[in-house]
Amino acid sequence: MNSSNYSKFPAILKDKIKRGEIEFPLHTKFFYEPIRAYRMVERESEDFTKVSRKDFKSYAELRKKKIRGKNIDTTKPEYYGVSLYRKQEMLENILKLPKPNKKIARGFIYQEGGPQLTNEVTEHITWWLYEDVDLKEFELLIEEGEKDE
Repeated sequence: MNSSNYSKFPAILKDKIKRGEIEFPLHTKFFYEPIRAYRMVERESEDFTKVSRKDFKSYAELRKKKIRGKNIDTTKPEYYGVSLYRKQEMLENILKLPKPNKKIARGFIYQEGGPQLTNEVTEHITWWLYEDVDLKEFELLIEEGEKDE
């Protein structure tokens, strides 16, 4: 990765990279075709607000140290990325959806938005977003049980 790309990351990740505290995993892709992906977002049942950068904050940006009572490893690069899935069904199964106040956002991740690492077995994607990433292609799935055609 060239040094001009480092400046595109949010400060919390940029600083860790500069200090050599974080390195991207070996198979991270910086150049790739757009990938359809799904992410869980928090919304009240009648809230259909457009997807925004607030829906795509990493645990690091949220300053989360625990989830479901378990400590999060803040030294792993995944802590600084966001979690998505290539298949809606995988997202629903892993996160036990549907749930109250949770909705699914669908869109495309793309190289101009940041590097990504996909687990081919679990369909999980870690996407390290650039600070000014454009998420306008992401939309909420409105209907209960709405699936791709």
